[in-house]
Amino acid sequence: MDDAIRSLFSPPSGVAYLDAATYGLPPEPTLRAMRAALDAWADGTADWIEDWDRPAEAARGSFARLIGTSPELVSLQPAASVAVGLVAARLGPDDEVVVPRDEFTSVLFPLLVARERGVAVREVDLDRLAEEIGPRTTLVATSLVQMQTGRMADLEAILDGAAGVGAGVLVDASQASPFVPLARWIDRIDYLVTVGYKHLLCPRGTAFLAVRPDRLEGLPPLVSNWRAADEPYRRFFGGPLTLAPDARRLDASLAWFPWIGAIESLRLLVEWAPTGVLETARDLARQLADALDVPWGGASLVCAPVADAEAVRAALAAAGVRAAVRGTAIRCSTHVWSTREDVERAARAIEPFVAR
Repeated sequence: MDDAIRSLFSPPSGVAYLDAATYGLPPEPTLRAMRAALDAWADGTADWIEDWDRPAEAARGSFARLIGTSPELVSLQPAASVAVGLVAARLGPDDEVVVPRDEFTSVLFPLLVARERGVAVREVDLDRLAEEIGPRTTLVATSLVQMQTGRMADLEAILDGAAGVGAGVLVDASQASPFVPLARWIDRIDYLVTVGYKHLLCPRGTAFLAVRPDRLEGLPPLVSNWRAADEPYRRFFGGPLTLAPDARRLDASLAWFPWIGAIESLRLLVEWAPTGVLETARDLARQLADALDVPWGGASLVCAPVADAEAVRAALAAAGVRAAVRGTAIRCSTHVWSTREDVERAARAIEPFVAR
């Protein structure tokens, strides 16, 4: 099964692509679907509703299955920052947000914009995030897996701490899903944000916001549009405001071709999830962390601190390994196309440079 799945990807011959945390590779069915859409655009034969727009509902359903929620609680968004911005827009001067001090800016910046209108934002160490939740806290926002370190937030403790004071929790799972199972937590997470173009293997321009049912009414539909209506495809002009009763009310109008690709990539991930290949990819990450003697956060990322990032970059290029430099660390991220040989090759290239 693993070989059949790997055959759907086309990294350059002789290259170990360990950079899905930057962008995932598209499987062949995704490319075929997008090429067909482009051909239909070029010759003017497409029905934009039936061929491009309405089919995106399949992506909503597949993402919901991957995280263990209902499609009616999932909104289709163009980027993580837009989704976080919707949550930030509901905050006012009486709110306090607790966020890791080194949080990714697509999560942090919308909250800092909210601070300019009086929202209190406290930046704290990731390890102390749960402890820093106080009686004034109304929202905790964090990545589940840090993109620059591969560390995983203690989500159980964060959820418990937030529940104790009635605070909401916003989780960015972009570097976690689909390798970290979310079903056990999803009913307790108020807002879950995930981009499609990394480990979900979708084109850029696709993202998701899953909202807990009791939080849906509190989110302002700032990007409301014809597609967010209760009956899209039937009315395009005039009032009144008639939005969908579920998370579709938060949808942005879709960039068609990225979503055509997302349909196929997510369908395949749902199909692959029961086979164990996602666990295999995660195990390869653990093996790489063990080989480098660095901590493993529990997802598909491995971040090794190095003293000379440029030297490691050159060593990786010479070894035919594609990885990412993030700060003073080299970040590798495995996926379903990765092999033990890929991991061993990366370990040989990186190990001499690891800062102890």
